[in-house]
Amino acid sequence: MSRVFDFDDLVIGAGAAGVPLAVRLSEDPGRRVGLVDAGPYYPTVPDMPDDLLTANIMSMSQHDWQFSAHAAAGRAIRFPRGRVVGGSSAVGGTVALRGIPADFDEWAEGGNPEWSWEKVLPYYRMLEDDLDFGGEFHGKGGPIPIRRFPIGEMSPVQRHFLQACQDYGFPWVDDQNHPDATGVGAMPSNRRDPTTRVSTSMGYLPAARDRENLTIIATALVGRVCIRDGRAYGVELVDGPSTRELTARRIILATGTIGTPTVLLRSGIGPADDLRELGVPVESDLPGVGAGLNDHPRTGVFMTPKPGAENFGEPVGQTVCRATAKDSDEPNDMHYYMVNGFDLTQQFPDLRSIAGGDRIFGVMVVDQRPRARGRVTLASTDPRRSPRIDLNYLSDEHDYRTFADGLRTAWELANAPAIRALGEKFVLIDESTLESEEALREYSRQTVDSTYHPVGTAKMGPSTDPAAVVDQYGAVHGVEGLHVADASIMPSHVRANTNLTSIMIGERAAELFRRI
Repeated sequence: MSRVFDFDDLVIGAGAAGVPLAVRLSEDPGRRVGLVDAGPYYPTVPDMPDDLLTANIMSMSQHDWQFSAHAAAGRAIRFPRGRVVGGSSAVGGTVALRGIPADFDEWAEGGNPEWSWEKVLPYYRMLEDDLDFGGEFHGKGGPIPIRRFPIGEMSPVQRHFLQACQDYGFPWVDDQNHPDATGVGAMPSNRRDPTTRVSTSMGYLPAARDRENLTIIATALVGRVCIRDGRAYGVELVDGPSTRELTARRIILATGTIGTPTVLLRSGIGPADDLRELGVPVESDLPGVGAGLNDHPRTGVFMTPKPGAENFGEPVGQTVCRATAKDSDEPNDMHYYMVNGFDLTQQFPDLRSIAGGDRIFGVMVVDQRPRARGRVTLASTDPRRSPRIDLNYLSDEHDYRTFADGLRTAWELANAPAIRALGEKFVLIDESTLESEEALREYSRQTVDSTYHPVGTAKMGPSTDPAAVVDQYGAVHGVEGLHVADASIMPSHVRANTNLTSIMIGERAAELFRRI
């Protein structure tokens, strides 16, 4: 007897990738689509809390999974991930920066030709409503507005940063999302106006949520994927001590780089020895599940602000400088940002006692091509328990050298007269630090933190790749009816924030899934 399924496609995770994926699949009125998320759903703007609407500050506590991660040298850091419909697109810094063509051509060369630059560009365009640029590289009329802060809207310190970068020798860039962009310019942002964040929930769901064939299930925690005879047929939802099943012809995990490997591991998909140690029956022995964790590490040159110089209510990321590290042959592998201010109760808490207060500002250094790889593992099979996240920063010598080069440049930028005039004192760094390789190493170990751009824990690649978890169509190796579509499938990092690329993955995956 054939099984009667609740859905044709069941998307687990209503985040940056999951929402566009479910919305596009449900454009076919004959396809029953379910969209499940562990967080709440706020369907209209009046329903939405201020921390989700206000784009100038990241929401790091109200709608968060409360994860912590091991960074380096025994240091634990907060690792916020959005627990709400919209996912991290609903809580993040609204950076709408694309990867560069070489990033995607590298994916294609690794056995994933469906993800070349030529193949992904139409899906970047599809998601966009670019308010500033058009032409062959930009979209109009899509669900996610993209705007850039004009000079007149920028805070003084952001304008000073633009000038400092140009004085240093970085070229001006009008459009940071042009494929050939390198240099300094305004940051593209997923906002309709200067202050309102537009997440995938706000951008995609209003036009789709009333479709009869789309069911949104919020505040539902997924324990595991249900598998029988090598085929996924549903998921188990956990509600206190009780559970219930939802069934579907196809299960699609879009729970993100941290969430997806944890669901896979609880479902018996991952390194066989690890699964046996947890007491989980092995469904598919895939060593790459949870491995390959790759995140953009950051450090910076920080100052305490002079009285009256604080800009903490202003947008954090109005500008960016895309650059190439010294002696590197990889374009745009270094980013510099001017951050108006960090609240040390939320980020870089180790600097709080040294700074003598809760506020610092400065020039951020972000390594876009780190070689270090970390891992996500389970401490327990209970889905209410947080996983272990080991970012393993600076475990590769290359990453130390990249930071050292970046810190020397950031020091010069932070000492531009107009920027230096806003600061009282530098925090934990001075000229003597820059003159000593060991001092730079120690400074890097003490200050390295996350940009919250994790990828790679369910790597995409052919079955001949022992580290691959899914093929280029998102199908999990060794299990029928189970797919993944989120940042976890990225086989290597993009030289950009992951926000826009994750949305693009949802768009591209929807088209691929229509074929199979």
